[in-house]
Amino acid sequence: MITISRVMAAAVLAFGTALGAAGPAQADQQVLEGVFTYTQQDGLTGDWDIHPSCVPTVGDLREPLYLPVACRLHVTSFPEVKSGDAVLINGVWAYDTTIADGVICSDGSPLQVVQTIEFDTVTMTGTRTDTHAPGCNGELPATMIKTPFTLAFKGPLNNPVDRYPLICEPGGLRRCF
Repeated sequence: MITISRVMAAAVLAFGTALGAAGPAQADQQVLEGVFTYTQQDGLTGDWDIHPSCVPTVGDLREPLYLPVACRLHVTSFPEVKSGDAVLINGVWAYDTTIADGVICSDGSPLQVVQTIEFDTVTMTGTRTDTHAPGCNGELPATMIKTPFTLAFKGPLNNPVDRYPLICEPGGLRRCF
């Protein structure tokens, strides 16, 4: 009987530890708007201008729902980090850009690089991932470089943004125009 009690206690303890070790539930992402300072772990810094563009989600047609899932963040960046349109994917904002001449080989030919940016607006942290296939006549293997970064609010945009530019009908099919 004591052995069964000990096994049950160990199982409860293990289950409780697993739950306690899990991080907090993913909070809803924010729709950022403004000028943000981008700072990589290696010291690279620059400014991001983020302009949101959203459409109301109609849900069950009673009321428009203003959710981040129906938004796109237009990120204007600095030369080392490419600009793009971030969308909400798997709980984080993300976008990809292709850089045709991301690496210049020793013979002068270009090698394409794909830059993926993912960021969390709750923690204001993210990851920049640069990848390329093997190239340069066998000189370079396939590579993936992940660089963490942080974002910090610097100020508002110079021009105000209408986050929800569409006007939706008050009833019925909730057509937006």
